[in-house]
Amino acid sequence: MVNTAANQEREMRVAVERVVGFAQEFGEAHLNLACHAAFPLSLTPDLLYQIWANFVPEAPWTGVARVLLSRLCKEVGSEMYEMDNAVRNLLLRELKVQFGQERFDSLGEFLLEYVSQRLTEDDPDTQDLRQAQEWTALAYTKPEQAARELAQVLSDRVKQEDTGEVLRLSSLVETLSELLLEAGLEPLLVYGQGMKSYVCGDLALAKKQLEKVLLEKEQLTIAGIKPYLPKELLSANEDSTIFYEVSQDGLEKVDLARHNNGWERLDRAWITRANITKKTLDNFWQRREIPKRDFIAICNAVGIEDWQKVIERSAMSTLRTKITDPQVLINVLHDLGIVVKTKADVRGYAGQKLRADIVAVLEGNYDIGFSENSDGTYDLIADLSGVAKKHNQTTLINSIYQKYAVNKTLKEVKSKGLSQFGKKKCPRCDSVQTVKYGYFQGKQNYKCHSCGTQFTVTD
Repeated sequence: MVNTAANQEREMRVAVERVVGFAQEFGEAHLNLACHAAFPLSLTPDLLYQIWANFVPEAPWTGVARVLLSRLCKEVGSEMYEMDNAVRNLLLRELKVQFGQERFDSLGEFLLEYVSQRLTEDDPDTQDLRQAQEWTALAYTKPEQAARELAQVLSDRVKQEDTGEVLRLSSLVETLSELLLEAGLEPLLVYGQGMKSYVCGDLALAKKQLEKVLLEKEQLTIAGIKPYLPKELLSANEDSTIFYEVSQDGLEKVDLARHNNGWERLDRAWITRANITKKTLDNFWQRREIPKRDFIAICNAVGIEDWQKVIERSAMSTLRTKITDPQVLINVLHDLGIVVKTKADVRGYAGQKLRADIVAVLEGNYDIGFSENSDGTYDLIADLSGVAKKHNQTTLINSIYQKYAVNKTLKEVKSKGLSQFGKKKCPRCDSVQTVKYGYFQGKQNYKCHSCGTQFTVTD
């Protein structure tokens, strides 16, 4: 708690310094533009030009570049920018003070219309980006509706065991945390935190987080939605939520102890003494995961008291992802400063290695790998507990997913010649660096940033 509070205080101090520094350098009009730019979840030059033209035309058009290239924003992909949560929340509070809820409503309508016109592709990455922007718009205008939709989708993905989507959606919920708390929607925030911990294998933390909002009979309600809760998180018996697999060395120790007792591998006396089923004991010999209670009982019954020493410590997990473009993935890993290898080994516990098509070589003794499936998608392979020794594995994996989605979308848009979608060519210099600029004699007026010409079109 102390570290969390200290980190939040530091983030807020840095945010204030950046916002104040920007305002002092460029003035009030630029600050107003920055406040409006904080409304969307992600920014592109085109989106910010449209915001400038429709909401802050009093600022110079060069303010668009000044906002995007300032310390207020960070580039997360080709021509895609985002703000840190602390900076974004600070600017949005200023926006509400200066312009009121009506401006939020207007920006929400604008953003919904913008994404419906621009993000029209059917590929999953584009749709994910569109959905995130839509939920962002709703969150600031109709928070109950946004919470209800987010809770339902997140619940469905948890039930489907779609780890990648759970991480993406829970991260989006965290981005909207301040708004959710203000709107009295803390249960959604806690549910998102709990489900992130759950899919990352930290059941104890997930249970602890959910205890804050669980009602009687272990039920949870979010904006009228009762989200799915995995049964492992509802059990009062901790041992029933933890599963162990015996290591190869451990299996040899158990086999020796079994032989010393004069038992067969599936001996009835062993099954009776451990109070387990024959199937459970067979799963143990097949090195499959079994409940902690049964694992301990099998070891103790055969005379092994130090059962912790026969557990398989290597836990290579396989997570399904939506990644389909290996080159975009490699570029994203490079952008994150990660060394990349292809057709290489993923390092795990005690020197264990597993072959993968693409490997993100991390600091320390553990890596993250990506292996292609027959349908063209890639699975993420990693010893998550090992990766967590030197990295915040949830943040790292989510950063990879988010940057991939953004870069893949931009690649698709550009490859289909849609990067200038909706822009009008200047009749004077043929530039497409134009934006809507009010109306003239009842017709839509445009302004060219290249030469300053204003013009109307009849189509």
